[in-house]
Amino acid sequence: MDEPGRTLKEGAMSRPDSTLFPTGGTRYSDYLARSTLRSWVGMSFLSATLIVILGLLVSWSVTYLAGGADNLVPHLYYVPILIAAARFGPGAALIVALTAGILAGPLTYVDVAAGTAQETERWLTRTAFFVGIGQLMAWLVIPALTPVTEELRRMRQEFDIRRGLRHNEFFLRYQPIYSSRQRRFVGVEALIRWQHPVHGELTPVDFLDVAEGSSLIHDIGKLVIAEACRQTEDWKTLAEAQGQEPWYTAINLSARDLIRPELAYDVASALKRHHLPPELLTIELTETVLALEDAEPALEALNHLGVQLAIDDFGTGYSSLAYLNRFPIDTLKLDRQLVSRLDHDPSAEDLARGIVLLASSLGLKMVAEGVETQKQVELGHDLDFDLMQGFYFARPLRSDEVPALLLASTADQDLRPPASFRPNGKTPPTE
Repeated sequence: MDEPGRTLKEGAMSRPDSTLFPTGGTRYSDYLARSTLRSWVGMSFLSATLIVILGLLVSWSVTYLAGGADNLVPHLYYVPILIAAARFGPGAALIVALTAGILAGPLTYVDVAAGTAQETERWLTRTAFFVGIGQLMAWLVIPALTPVTEELRRMRQEFDIRRGLRHNEFFLRYQPIYSSRQRRFVGVEALIRWQHPVHGELTPVDFLDVAEGSSLIHDIGKLVIAEACRQTEDWKTLAEAQGQEPWYTAINLSARDLIRPELAYDVASALKRHHLPPELLTIELTETVLALEDAEPALEALNHLGVQLAIDDFGTGYSSLAYLNRFPIDTLKLDRQLVSRLDHDPSAEDLARGIVLLASSLGLKMVAEGVETQKQVELGHDLDFDLMQGFYFARPLRSDEVPALLLASTADQDLRPPASFRPNGKTPPTE
């Protein structure tokens, strides 16, 4: 499973709240100030720069056309100074303030008609006020810039995700799961990806937190369910034509998706639409999901359909054991961090051995994820792991790459698949 899916963040990006709309407990002035700050920070660099320059020119022109600084005190200069402070920070505010001081001083007469220049003391004092107000504004705004900037980033990305869903830019990669007993690949784990038109292929760490803060996570969940079932049915037909057992597919869903009342219906509909036996679909659950009060009815409904349920990241916490009796679990997935310590930490090996015995006594299957070295594979054989997956065997593959690997894996084949299926160089941090 992709690491970003471990931490499920609840948000309210799609719901009105006191930070976006004024309510009875929120003063309108606060709302107006926040909206103004959001609009300033949200401007592009080029737009904000042009507005600041235009503001300086308009301020100079208005003062000049009014007949000079004696007829109109040049307070309009504060507007571009404040915008520069809010959008660019104290450095830009200082530059704009000094520029405003020059425009409002030596380049603006006291009396345009008489051509009377301003006194040096007078425009220096005004410049000092410009600088002081600009720095004060920047100092006041800096604490709010980070949350406002983050809010705008999330809003932009939410819009981008919505556009990507409309244009079918989201797809699945599949990481094969190897059976050490059968000496062949028996399934895959489906991993969501986003083929962004600008940034290329993105993993969940780049978009899942934003999606989970809005209803978009439900759209992504439906896509994962439908596409995984469709692809698994294609592979089932292919495997049966070759005289092999069909391969199962494991998927990961958000906590918000798993407690959605319509989830069981969506899964049942996808299984029926693609004529897929429910035992060929596994849904992986984290402790975050299992800890939810509303999780039990949803999991019971999925179990009633015949779908397999797995506890992901098993071995990272102390509460997972309590869930084994509470929920209808079929599989334990040994945490990748524990697997990574197997070849150099005896205590990790002892813990893994205990988990294997626990799974065996409860009649559960066990998958070791994150297997990356030959020694970890050998220890997996010694510890009697049922199933293994990781970069040692194969990277997450495109759907059209999977059949070549799965059909080639037979009982008399070498343990490790061809190098073309494995990642080159150092193992990436996220699968």
